[in-house]
Formats: sequence, structure tokens, C-alpha cells
Amino acid sequence: MTSFWTGSLRAATALVLVCAAAPHAYAQAKITLDDGRSVSVGGGLRTSFRATETAPDSGAYLQTFALDSARLYLNADLLRHFAAEVNVELGSPASTRVLDAVVKYSPSPYFNVWMGRHLPPSDRANLAGPYFAMPFDYPGLISRYPSIFAGRDNGVLVHGQVAGGVFKYAGGVYEGADNVGGADDTLLYATRLVYNLLDAEPGYYNNGTYYGDKNLLAIGFAAQHQADVVVVGGAPEAFTGVSGDLLYEMKFDGVGVVTLEAAAYDYDTRGGAGDGQSYLASAAYMLPGMTGIGTLQPLVRFQEFENESALDVGVNYVIRGHNARVSAFYTRSGSDASKTHNLTFGLQVQF
Repeated sequence: MTSFWTGSLRAATALVLVCAAAPHAYAQAKITLDDGRSVSVGGGLRTSFRATETAPDSGAYLQTFALDSARLYLNADLLRHFAAEVNVELGSPASTRVLDAVVKYSPSPYFNVWMGRHLPPSDRANLAGPYFAMPFDYPGLISRYPSIFAGRDNGVLVHGQVAGGVFKYAGGVYEGADNVGGADDTLLYATRLVYNLLDAEPGYYNNGTYYGDKNLLAIGFAAQHQADVVVVGGAPEAFTGVSGDLLYEMKFDGVGVVTLEAAAYDYDTRGGAGDGQSYLASAAYMLPGMTGIGTLQPLVRFQEFENESALDVGVNYVIRGHNARVSAFYTRSGSDASKTHNLTFGLQVQF
């Protein structure tokens, strides 16, 4: 056991030294074309060292360096009120996947239409994704809305905002899951409403933390429904998912930034696979001032779905917000009867 922790600490030290030497990341590069058109190009990278217990309470660990994600971002302003977005998850030729491929019509902040592959209206965790969440790992135990890949689906979305993002609405129709039992083809319907009591959150997407750039008390509600997508007792049944989420973040001058998040989910498959309720609670405190080239943000997160749970305890070293961050955390996860223990050191950059 001593050799495991010694090796893990050596690997972590090497990773932190690499992160400290990494330059600050900046916004996407913008190329201006004729007639007011433009193209923006950027990317993202997440890599980690993980020590994963091979069996509950075994004391034996698998140590791996992983490429968690590598993404290419492309955005284009096409003409008045029209834009396009294409984002790709890079991998081997066989595993490269399209994340987003969507045409956007935006004549007004109150009314926007998107068509193509994108994130449907759902919970805050999914609309933040792993790159804009507070903990390093996505809360996959509790956030279980159906998707093609990485939370995305093909469909059409209508969304808008009032008062710069104080109130936001979104609703869409999507391909959804494959129908079962010879049933007629059905579509998935999704909606989300958000109300911000303090600072506004403009735009369709959101973050899991703003590192003190905003003072927030955001309340969100989401729902999705699709008929005939699960088999119960030999007959096709519907999926209905509803969730509520809350994010509180406040910057106290000279004290630091407090972030609290909570979410609750109810997945109804009429007693079929995936039926149940899940919960999330997390808290973080960003220390005031700099420690070297970044700021420390200790955090804790708890997830639960039926008899499965996961507890994360760790710290983010925030160099440039979500564009340059180092994370170190311990995870205990599993059923009520048995738990595994894991250690992760992660690096995230966007440019």
C-alpha cells in the first residue's frame, strides 16, 4: 500500500509541474471574412492520472494516465441573424464523434431557433458539461437524461431570455431513443426554465461555477418525455424525466467565493430499467488571493441514485477559470454494501 501512495504522489507531482508551466488559455481565435462574416476556432483538452481500486476494499489499484477528452471548436457568423457551430470530440479515426453541428437563427434575445445536433434542454450539469462544471468529473451517476453522445441529440430548439438572462426558457423536439416492441416511431420532447434572483446568466448554456465573476441564485426546472422507449412486462412504455436544480454563488470581499449546488431527479420508466430518483449536493470555497499562478478551490460533492452513491472530496487549482485548471480529488463510490476508493489528478485547458 505504501508503494502505491508513493507512486501516486510522484505521478501527481509530475502532473502539477507540467500544469504550472502551461501558459494561460485565451478565447477562440477569430478570423474575419468579407461581408461581416467570421469564423472562430478553438479547442479543449482534459487529461488525468487515475488510481482506481480494482475491487471494493481490495487495496489493489490500477494506475493509468488517461486522455479524457480532446475537442475542436468551430463557430461561424454566416449572415445577419444566422450562425453555425460545429464541435468535435477527437479520438482515433474510429472513435472521433460529432458533438455539435447546429445552425442558429437568432433575430432577438427573446426568440432563437437552433436545428441540428446540440444539447437539449435538461439539467444544469448537462448544459455545463465536463468542461464548465465545478468538479473535474461529470456527475454521470445522477444526470441520466437520454442522449446520442455526451448529452447531445438531433432536433430543433426554441429558446430565449428576458432582462439579459434573468429569466430563460427553452423547449425542443428531438430524435430521442429508439422505439421498442414494434411501436410507432415517437419523438422526445424537452423543456427547461431558469430564473436568476441575483446576477443574470445570459445565453443558452450555463456553468457549474463562475469563480466569483457572478453572484448567483439560479433556480432551474427541466422535463423530458418520450413514448414507447422502454419494455415493461413485454409492452412498450414511456420515459418521463423531471429535475430541479439550484446554484448559489457569492463572492465575499477579502473572504473568498462560496458555491453551493443542489439537484434532484425523478426518472419514470413505469418500473423499467433506469427507473428511480437521484440527488446531488456540492459545496466549494475559493480562497481569496493567489497561490502562485492560481487560486485554490476546495470542494466536496455527493451523488446518489437509488442504492448507489459517490462522494468526491478534493481541490481545484484555478489558473484561468475553466480555460486552465488542475484538479486533485478522492472518490468513494459504489453500493450501500461495498465501496471502491479512487484517486484522480486532472488537467483541463481550453484555447
